[in-house]
Amino acid sequence: MMDQTRSFSSERRRSIGLNVGLSIAAVLALVVMVNYLANRHFRRIQLTESARYPLSPLTTHLLGSITNRLKVIVFFDPRSPLFSSVKRLVNEYEAKSRHIKVEYVDHVVYRNRAEQVREQYKLAADGDGDRVIFEANGKTKVVYAKDLSEYDYSKLFQGEEVKRTGFKGEQLFTSAVYGVIDPRPVKAYFLQGQREHDPASEMDQHGYSQFAQILHENNVLIDRLGSLPFEDVPADCHLLIIAGPVTRLAPVELEKIDKYLSQGGRLLALFNWRTAHDRTGLEKLLADNWGVTVGHNFVTDNAQNTQSEFQVALLTDQFSDHPIVKPLRGSRLALIVPRSISQRSTTQQSADAAKVAELVFTGPRGLAVRSDKRVEREGQIPLAVAVEKGTIPGISTDRGATRIVVVGESGFLANKVIEYEANRDFARNAVNWLLNREILLEGIGPHAIKEYKLILSEAEMKTLRRVLLGGFPGATLLCGFLVWLRRRR
Repeated sequence: MMDQTRSFSSERRRSIGLNVGLSIAAVLALVVMVNYLANRHFRRIQLTESARYPLSPLTTHLLGSITNRLKVIVFFDPRSPLFSSVKRLVNEYEAKSRHIKVEYVDHVVYRNRAEQVREQYKLAADGDGDRVIFEANGKTKVVYAKDLSEYDYSKLFQGEEVKRTGFKGEQLFTSAVYGVIDPRPVKAYFLQGQREHDPASEMDQHGYSQFAQILHENNVLIDRLGSLPFEDVPADCHLLIIAGPVTRLAPVELEKIDKYLSQGGRLLALFNWRTAHDRTGLEKLLADNWGVTVGHNFVTDNAQNTQSEFQVALLTDQFSDHPIVKPLRGSRLALIVPRSISQRSTTQQSADAAKVAELVFTGPRGLAVRSDKRVEREGQIPLAVAVEKGTIPGISTDRGATRIVVVGESGFLANKVIEYEANRDFARNAVNWLLNREILLEGIGPHAIKEYKLILSEAEMKTLRRVLLGGFPGATLLCGFLVWLRRRR
């Protein structure tokens, strides 16, 4: 009986072992080198359709400037439809800065940790609601889940459902990051005494508590300014808000407001139809010294008026290229009986005169009508302006250039209406521009959301069910049987 020849000699086995060892060592060396190079030259590549939005250059620059620890708490129910979008965006922020530390808190499952977060950050009674908390330098900014979506209300009054059309995560998260890393304290004063809108009131039509909340979310402190005849505009006033005065301001008040503006002050002035026939005094001050004409009229637009729960609303999507309204293109403002606000016509203008930019317009069929029903103006009518003027030579001021925003309507920022259309976004943009926060106005808009619908008849559903429950498993079993049968042969 002949000896069987060995398949592998001892020498060949050693050679194979040596080759395998060298191959493993080469692979390990390659992995180490790739990781080293990846750490030195980090780059993220988006592969999925849902993550196709890279961070804007503005956000990337801001995150790269962070030098202190920034804590982000995603206080969210993972089963929420928004959670995946929020998590994906937060991961992008974390990847851009080693100073960002992220914690995910499922407030439904981990109730003890959720309670600790509520106590630490003094969350409201509805603290179980989804939100993202940003903390740095002893300051906190909260972004609520209800603010992260943009909706299309255009067909609301035709009985159709309101659709979610955009995700505003990057816009709000970047604003929050800027708010907590910016060391400058900012304070806004609401002038009171002429029956203006009250920032503490929760009334639907006249209260401004929602607008005050926007200021708070942008890390702006709020106070009231009771009576200017007895005091000047405070030195710590970074923004003066005069929201819909009904009675006339005293000459001494107007003088102190103009003095404040001449020293680089910032003013948000909102008029309304109640004073279209009477003068508050602000109209003359703005016209004579700041190049703004406040019309004593009310404006309609035959093409863009709509009957709604707000009685009469003028919906407009006509915006200029100014930084306040440029991000609003594609959306609309809802104004209730606005007045015209325009640049004052003048034959001569000095080099140091205030620069007036018209912001919002009616469509080409707008009408400005006086109290006697006489048409004062037709065509595209401006409804808001922004004013900017450098400091006056010889006057020292820490505020910088004067900035003013004038709108011919004040009710559009009241509690009930501010959530409609792009009113909230306009308010936020106007405040940020007035406070020299242009970094929050550039290049960040909502990311569009695509919806996909699969419509199947009952017969098609039955066919699909048979394929999924019977066809796929049956095909797998058939392949297995054929393999077994072949091996048997």
